[in-house]
Parts: sequence; structure tokens; C-alpha cells
Amino acid sequence: MNERIFTAAAAHFPLREKDIGEFATIRGRGMAFAVKAYETPGAGSLCLMEMSGMAGLMKMETAVFSPTGLDGPLFSMDMISAMGRDTLLLELYDTTLSHPELAALGEIKARYAALSGYDPGEHWYDGMRLAASDYKKGKGCAGAYDPYVRDYAQRYFALLAGCPRCDETEKKKQNAVFADGLLQNGGPAVNQFRKMLGDEKTAEFLRTIMFRT
Repeated sequence: MNERIFTAAAAHFPLREKDIGEFATIRGRGMAFAVKAYETPGAGSLCLMEMSGMAGLMKMETAVFSPTGLDGPLFSMDMISAMGRDTLLLELYDTTLSHPELAALGEIKARYAALSGYDPGEHWYDGMRLAASDYKKGKGCAGAYDPYVRDYAQRYFALLAGCPRCDETEKKKQNAVFADGLLQNGGPAVNQFRKMLGDEKTAEFLRTIMFRT
């Protein structure tokens, strides 16, 4: 799935891989994360992660695009496969300054409405989550999710390329609202990183690599 995100981003923006040092490989508690980060000058940054755990019985791919120079929403994708079940999270968060209209992503969501979904429940960030976000879960569904991720990512980056330019300092402050909210409220991924990296390194990872604050 991360390959789909990378290809869609590269179709609209130049991607320059960053040296992220110790964060390129994160291990602990039976899990191993491989992380790559890319700068997209004038647009934002892309973080890609792949995780393997439970002796290979659990795998996860995560992609986060954090706009900084363009006033678009933050994009996050998680694809989790465990014990024969596949879960897909496609999320958009309003970290924008001018709240540009991205209703066209709803068309992609509607196109794949037949895929079995689920209710993610209530979270602290619900007020920031946009309606085009979507959640799917099913057995052996990875193949069906692949074209959905492709189409969703292609539309997102096409729309992002048309978003207005903005002040990067102010935009990063909006990204920080989301990153700091995760650090304050916790969550499955953040809690695991804390156990592996500690509080200080987890904050550094979220703020400098995942969410560009």
C-alpha cells in the first residue's frame, strides 16, 4: 500500500529522501519498524513505515503526508493484517488554515462503499477528522483494498496540488495541534513507541518525522 502512496505523491511532487538516522529502524517488544521520510519542497513531507510483529503474523503499513507549504489536510493511511483479517484506515485531518473544499475525495469513498466497514469509535481528534475519512475491515481483503488506496491517494495528491500556498510556519503550528494531541492523549501506536523509545524520543519522532511541526 505504501508503494501506492509514494507513486501518487511522486506524480505531483518531487520526493527527496531524508537521512533520519536512528529512527530508520525501530525495534522492541517483538516488533520491528522500517521508516523512510521524504521532503517535498514547497508542499510538505511524506513518512512511510512498515512494521512486522508476532513472528510475522502481524504486518502493518503506515503512510502520513503532512502538508506545510500547501494549505491541505493531513493524510494518514494504515493497513494492518493480523490473523487473516485486514483493516484499512484512510484518514484526513483538518490541519488547514483556510479550510479548502476537498469534497471530491468523498466520490472515491462512495465508489468503494461496498467494502465492509466498521465504526472506529469516539476519539479526541473527531473534531479534526474530515468526512472523507473511511474505515474498512474484513477477512482476506488486502487485494480489494489495493485499488481503493491507489484511487484515494491519486485523488488526494491531485487535490493537494491545487490547494492554496500558505505560510509554512503557521501551517506547521496546525500540524503541531494534531501531533501534540496524540502525545497528550496517547493511542495504540503512540503508546507502543513510548515503550520502545521513551517519551522524549517519541515526541521527537512525531514532531520532526511524522507530522512536521
